[in-house]
Amino acid sequence: MTTFARRRWRNALLTVLAGAGIIAWHTAYDVSLYQPAFLTGWLLFAIILFLALYNSRKKLSMVPLGTAASWRQWHIYLGFLSVLTFAMHVSWSIPNGVLEGALALFFVVVAGSGLIGLYIARRYARMLTRRTEEVVLERIPQFIADLRAQAEAVVLESAVETGSSSIADFYNDRLAVFFAAPRNMWLHLQGSRRATFARMTDMDIMTRYLDDQEMVYADKLRGLVERKDRLDYAYALQTVLKAWLFVHIPATYGLILLALLHLLLAYSFGGAR
Repeated sequence: MTTFARRRWRNALLTVLAGAGIIAWHTAYDVSLYQPAFLTGWLLFAIILFLALYNSRKKLSMVPLGTAASWRQWHIYLGFLSVLTFAMHVSWSIPNGVLEGALALFFVVVAGSGLIGLYIARRYARMLTRRTEEVVLERIPQFIADLRAQAEAVVLESAVETGSSSIADFYNDRLAVFFAAPRNMWLHLQGSRRATFARMTDMDIMTRYLDDQEMVYADKLRGLVERKDRLDYAYALQTVLKAWLFVHIPATYGLILLALLHLLLAYSFGGAR
């Protein structure tokens, strides 16, 4: 068993034990005639605050606050514990108040987007390392524009040097739209290369009618098509890897604000024992 697998099993076991401890603590609190909702409420609020610190930790990578990998593990497994704590806090039922319902909705959005993000991060990170070199998402549109300029230069040169419009016609009919912007995002997210194979098949058919001089330019164009396809692949996966955070992070801060209001009202009108 690898070190990573052992660490995962260890963390999972610790999470289960912690969950069992929370359940036992909650039960003891209930039997003692205290209000267990205050226990689970404060515990849940503390967990959520700690989970929210993960985003701040990523922005302060230069500060020695533990490794990013350790923070990520804490974030994942405490996230699972927060789901259990929330379920106990609402007594395993659907809240019926307006504020309580809003809190529950925000929590479901945060937890759900977190689970989706965990799946996306693990699946797409592996897919990225298999097919592409590291490239910054924000720079991909400029790289695509550069490839488009190179492709158009190859097409123009082929027409001038060979006196044939075969490659230019093919580019205008089949490749101009492809080079204009990122394409085939949905297929790339599925790991499908269907569109790539179809495009290469079209190029193979086109090259059957070219002479040796034209083939030189066709090969250059093929290389640019392959590079563009790799950029499209990276763009699709990296976009999704970042996009889910635009749901997860704002919803987390909204949840914290609603939780503060909930705590204020709970202590103002209910008190605690």
